[in-house]
Amino acid sequence: LESYVTWAWNDGDLLAENFGDGPSVTLADVHSETESASSATAKSRWTTAFTRINFQNEVLVSANSASSDSKAVRTAKGTAYFCRAYLYYQLVIRYGNVPILTSPTMDVVPLSGQQQVWKQIETDLKEAEKYLEPFSSMYYPSDEACWALLSKVYLWTGDKANAVIYADKVIESSANFEFGNDSNEYAGMFVAGTTSKEIIFALANKRNSSWLRLFTTLNDTDGSWNYSMAQDLRNSLFADNAVKTSDIRKAPTFNDAFPTRVIKFPNGAKDMGQFIENENASSSPLVLFRLADVYLTKAEAQGASAGLATMKTFMDSRYANVNLPSSMSDLEFENLILDENQREFYAEGRRWFDIKRLGRTDLYKTWNGRDFLLLWPIPQDERDLAGHDNYPQNPGYSK
Repeated sequence: LESYVTWAWNDGDLLAENFGDGPSVTLADVHSETESASSATAKSRWTTAFTRINFQNEVLVSANSASSDSKAVRTAKGTAYFCRAYLYYQLVIRYGNVPILTSPTMDVVPLSGQQQVWKQIETDLKEAEKYLEPFSSMYYPSDEACWALLSKVYLWTGDKANAVIYADKVIESSANFEFGNDSNEYAGMFVAGTTSKEIIFALANKRNSSWLRLFTTLNDTDGSWNYSMAQDLRNSLFADNAVKTSDIRKAPTFNDAFPTRVIKFPNGAKDMGQFIENENASSSPLVLFRLADVYLTKAEAQGASAGLATMKTFMDSRYANVNLPSSMSDLEFENLILDENQREFYAEGRRWFDIKRLGRTDLYKTWNGRDFLLLWPIPQDERDLAGHDNYPQNPGYSK
């Protein structure tokens, strides 16, 4: 799962126009990345996800055939169900209709509709919850990790009441989680050996070789990297306004002295503008869910009338001063949600999916009305293998 997450990490930022190309910081028509049914990105995310879904299915076959109901067996089941749900979540928010594979098979399985896929994710998380235990370590799936993902699933599917319920289950579950209060504590989530109490679930990335380095695409030590912060965001992303001032996330995200680097994932090189030390940068964790996810999901699900109080609790941990109005229109609140998600999760692959969920393509500069791009193409090679009747293409794509 670690390698899949690393490969797919930047999708949401790249397609949301958050990045320019490398040190040159040019903004091309990034949406052309997935405009073709033969898109290399679309195929890569598809094939690697299904390879890893097969791994989970193999684990479940083995665990379900075990002669005992030991803790190891239960943990294997819970972990496999959770990981399969997470992988299908990543697939459905990209492609919509995908085949549902719940056992190892070489047979062609036709695409299932989005509703069925979302239902399968919900089912897997409810199964995972039966076998997993309450949070004890950020590096293992837990009840709280299931609830955090379930709240996001319900938000995407429009079940806002359940989105709030499951977000609250995390918030009220224990004293294991709390917000940091300054830039150092925010930055500390992304370094090796973190003890941050904001993290609900992270992939540990503890390897002896084949390290998974998020910083190489944004802040590499060799003087060359893939992406830099889009120029217009450098001055606007963390700007003060009448509602909020002195965002603690600014300093850990970029350094004005190094204007073509995003320093959110410290590279361990002290002379390259990193905000916080990271002595073992190659072993930095891959943070998937944290307390901010839960609060922002809950607030969005609550809407403007009830969500302002939730936003105030969250924002008090991120700013020196917060002066939210007593009421907001639905659009004003939605813009606040989008802005806070962008600030919180910049360079964590979230922005495109937030814009898609809320239908806010008006925020794009190079969109040009191509709404069909909100669903990625079913990879043409996969269609040719499975048969076009089994794998009908998403609307708007030609071969």
